[in-house]
Amino acid sequence: MTDNLKIDLINGAYSQLRISGLTVMPSPSDIAVALRRLEALANELFIINTCIGYNFEDAPDANSTSGLVPSLWFAVESILAFRLMPDFGKGKAPDPILILNANAGFTLIFNYGVTVPITPYPSRQPVGSGNKLYKSKFYTPTETAPVVCGTNNMIVGDVSDFIEHFDAYLIDTEVITSFTIDVDTGLTLTSSSNTDTDVLYRITATGGSTNDASLKVKIVMTTDDGRITTRLIYFNLTTLETV
Repeated sequence: MTDNLKIDLINGAYSQLRISGLTVMPSPSDIAVALRRLEALANELFIINTCIGYNFEDAPDANSTSGLVPSLWFAVESILAFRLMPDFGKGKAPDPILILNANAGFTLIFNYGVTVPITPYPSRQPVGSGNKLYKSKFYTPTETAPVVCGTNNMIVGDVSDFIEHFDAYLIDTEVITSFTIDVDTGLTLTSSSNTDTDVLYRITATGGSTNDASLKVKIVMTTDDGRITTRLIYFNLTTLETV
């Protein structure tokens, strides 16, 4: 798949604005503004659990990969173009085509990225006389990982690298001095390391726990100022047979 950079999304948005009447090429300051708008859009989608795979960074760089699949490129470009219109004096009379493109983009993104939680049967729900697999006459509630973008979904047998950013927690020149990582049965910690602001680790999804749908990685991080913070990261494991 062709790599897609954040600057490609920004240039695509400015291309749509030029069609709408903006004749100048974006300056470095224009690109910086667009990058801020792009990061804000991705964060807004993240907090409402609309997962598009965007590449979040400690220090956003326009030349970094976007993380988006090709089917979302135009949608994000269209929304970004619409949001940049007020910066060029076009907010009072927006181009109808840009509005249509932005609306279609939001529709596509929501259909693609919104995660819908599955409501388990309550404990008062009978399993039914025809179901012989259950020892109890009623369903037993099963714990599941939170249905949010921060939950990592893996297939048993997968090996993946993860990173936890602590820059928002750190104060001024404060840095990470040590950390510990504990993982639930069903996950194997293969390796781990840290930078001044991040903890990096590799997980193998071994599976086989009593509840592979709600596994946790616990990171306890200590700074050079003696402050300690604990972070829980949820994992949901499935097998190829259930995908």
